[in-house]
Amino acid sequence: MDASGALTIVSNDTTNNNGKSSNDKDSKQTIKDYKMMHRVMSQLPPEELAPFGGLPALPSSNGTTTKLTAVELKEFEAKMELLWQHRQDELQKMQSDGSIADLPKILRERIEMLKGYLMDSSHELMELLDGRRRSIDHDEEEDGTNSSSSANNIIEALRDLEFQLSDVDMARDFHTLGGWPYLIALLDDTLHGGHDDDDVNENNDEIRALVDEIRALAATTIGTAVSNFGEFRHWALEDVSSTVNEMRTSSNNDKNEKMTALSLLTRVFQEELDQRTEAMAGGTMAVEGPSHTVAMAKKSRATFKLRAIYGLGSLLRGNPTAQQQFILSNGPDVLVRNVLGTLSNVRGPTADPSLSRLDYKFASKVLALGEDVVMDVVLHDEEYIQIDESATDDVKKEYAAEGVTTANQLVASFTTEQWCDLSLRMLAPPTEVLGEMSSRGIKERALSAVRAMAPSCQAVYQEEVDGDIVWGVEEVKRVRVEWNREGSGDGLDPVYRKELLDLVDGVLGVLQ
Repeated sequence: MDASGALTIVSNDTTNNNGKSSNDKDSKQTIKDYKMMHRVMSQLPPEELAPFGGLPALPSSNGTTTKLTAVELKEFEAKMELLWQHRQDELQKMQSDGSIADLPKILRERIEMLKGYLMDSSHELMELLDGRRRSIDHDEEEDGTNSSSSANNIIEALRDLEFQLSDVDMARDFHTLGGWPYLIALLDDTLHGGHDDDDVNENNDEIRALVDEIRALAATTIGTAVSNFGEFRHWALEDVSSTVNEMRTSSNNDKNEKMTALSLLTRVFQEELDQRTEAMAGGTMAVEGPSHTVAMAKKSRATFKLRAIYGLGSLLRGNPTAQQQFILSNGPDVLVRNVLGTLSNVRGPTADPSLSRLDYKFASKVLALGEDVVMDVVLHDEEYIQIDESATDDVKKEYAAEGVTTANQLVASFTTEQWCDLSLRMLAPPTEVLGEMSSRGIKERALSAVRAMAPSCQAVYQEEVDGDIVWGVEEVKRVRVEWNREGSGDGLDPVYRKELLDLVDGVLGVLQ
């Protein structure tokens, strides 16, 4: 398991010398999100999982990380698929027998809850905030949930909805019933609380944290609903502007602006870049004090960005059309500038270290997304428009004029100087803040990205010493020296140490 939370097999190269999959049939199979399966199944009562030996452990990327061998990974996946299929069969049987509620009816109720919130978000937010404060006063749970099977507020509704939309049929029904536009609309910051509402403004930090929590749940639900499933790819680019404009109260909105799940998730990161620019221009970038509400708002924002990357990744991975649109909207540049700005942000001596850990987890996930898009092009180049290197400038200009993104442009957009710098920067995360295990996992993820991006990054830099291109070599060698310390008491298992060193040597082989 790497720092992004993805499960990986060590030394399982299935590509030939041309960089293409040696098993095209396997490479085309739908990617299964075992982490999502695990999260959904973990919500079931233990007694329902007991007949299958319980739920297999999934290491947390915040704590220790576990390196799974090919055999262990296969066993984990087989166990999760068994549990998942059993649960789907059980739900199907219960619905046929009339043992459970009318699922389409439940989905309609959830849709009405989303719509109701969007129509009066200021009131809903103040009610949520008052409820949280009462819970704190009475030493009750603060997460907004209760033991009732019904959802009484937008947070409960979204938590239920993510669980429900993990089922492909439920996700399809939710979309058919018209719920998708309202779910996407929750990503629009302007629809959460009137900016001229005195109550909302008076409680700005707490409201901001609540809004980010709601938007984070929406992004997670979007990612779970799509889950890299081919049939749902086009949802990424469905125009929901009519729904968003219907909910907006301002008459100054651009009615011609197209809004999609992809564009609104991208806007999350652009908005933060704009806010940083405004703060710098106004001279307000000073480190803030340890206010409880300020810290809460910052943690909610950092968590929201993690969930937004999860949603964005589900829309982009394995989706050439969405990837091309992402390039046209300057998405890769927005992402990498947001990450580099996040990592450069000075939290201050009184800041919670967990914020820095969230920052690096976010950066690792962004880097993993960039790597995955590059590998999509490499492994499935037949799905992308190719332009021969010998093509004339006129041909290239013709494609550009038509808004066509080629395979070369896709790879180039994720291997700019900033992206290449990010991959190397993640080879040296602050171990004193992140801890040894988490730091090591981030380096593993970064090494994988360096290997995928190396050919393009070397072409970008074209740095030569004695005729050899040296981009990344020194940084990777430093990681090797750090891991090649047998007998140093670093606690590394000898087998795991060999696997790490093999990984580094493989990357050096590509670089040199």
